[in-house]
Amino acid sequence: MTEGSVTRRYAKALLEIAQETHAVDRYGNDLERFWNVCQLDGNRLASALSNPIFTLPERRLVLERVLPGLNLDATVANFLRLLLEKRRMDGLEGVVRDYRAFADVEANRVRASVTTAASLDAASRAQVQRALEVATGKSVVLDAKVDASLIGGMVAQVGSRVFDASIRSRLERLALTLADTGRS
Repeated sequence: MTEGSVTRRYAKALLEIAQETHAVDRYGNDLERFWNVCQLDGNRLASALSNPIFTLPERRLVLERVLPGLNLDATVANFLRLLLEKRRMDGLEGVVRDYRAFADVEANRVRASVTTAASLDAASRAQVQRALEVATGKSVVLDAKVDASLIGGMVAQVGSRVFDASIRSRLERLALTLADTGRS
């Protein structure tokens, strides 16, 4: 069984429990919050929880010391304990990713990454989000980034679709057109 199919199986099982308790987004947020903590300080927690150099009781102790401070739903905390017991903590990143993908499909939601040359104010962010919702027909979770090299405009990526309305790309296309014209 490949690692991807294992992470999907665990993510799907947790999603099914979350659906029964109407806590799909809560469980997803808790999983992501735990994963974010695992990545702090050079992934030290993630390494400690998945490294076989530490005994299972040592890893249990680490997990039990971390969990209370995160205030996770009891089911999510138990799920993380199960991953530890089954020696699947090294697949946690995949579980989080797969869970989010399943939850997004269920909620008719997509994630969009929007990169602009300057920070978007709240009104502009809402306008971009609404435009992407109209374009996709789905609810959009927007992740806004800044890249001054775009000069102006924006680049939006929704799944595999890229909408590039940046000044930089327009200048690059113009340069290619001029170069092709000069060769004729």
